[in-house]
This record gives sequence, C-alpha cells and structure tokens, in this order.
Amino acid sequence: MFVQDRKGSGMSSEVIVTDKELPPEVIDAVRKGRKVEAIQLLRDATGLGLANAKVLVDRAARIHGPRKTIPSFADQPRGLSQLVKSLLMIFAVVAVYYFYTGS
Repeated sequence: MFVQDRKGSGMSSEVIVTDKELPPEVIDAVRKGRKVEAIQLLRDATGLGLANAKVLVDRAARIHGPRKTIPSFADQPRGLSQLVKSLLMIFAVVAVYYFYTGS
C-alpha cells in the first residue's frame, strides 16, 4: 500500500492504493450508496487527494454499488383506465392533426 522514498532522493513517501485494496468501511459506504462518505473515509485512511479518492470510489461503485433498475413497459399496471387514457390521447393527436391540416 505504501511506497517508500528512495535513498537520498529527498522525495516523500507516496500512497498507492488500487480498487482491490480499499478498506472495508469504504466498500460498505459504497454499497449503501454514500459515495461522499466513502471518499472521505478513503482519504482519512490513506491520505489520498480528493481526485484520486474519487476515481477509486467511482470504480468501486461500478462493482459494489447499488444497481439501478429501469422500469419497463411490461411493469406498468394495465386496465380499462389505461386503455381509455391511451385512446383519448390518440384521439387528441388526430384531432389536432386534422385541425391544422384542414382536412
């Protein structure tokens, strides 16, 4: 996780963290959908900068984050009222067409 400076280079040590080495509390926050909290936890645990922590948390969110479901047409409730609304909408469109075209 940490890389030490080379002898005599005068450079400070830097942190190298991959998305597979994230602390468990960061992954838990990502699973709950709390990305800002996950970024702060990662920065506190590793000393990373904001941009690097955000990149790692975004990568972790793709793997561990909550899944978004897209509702499909088949999931919509059907019934007589839905049929009536659809027919009224079609009638309105046809009426507007005939009004503007003069046919």
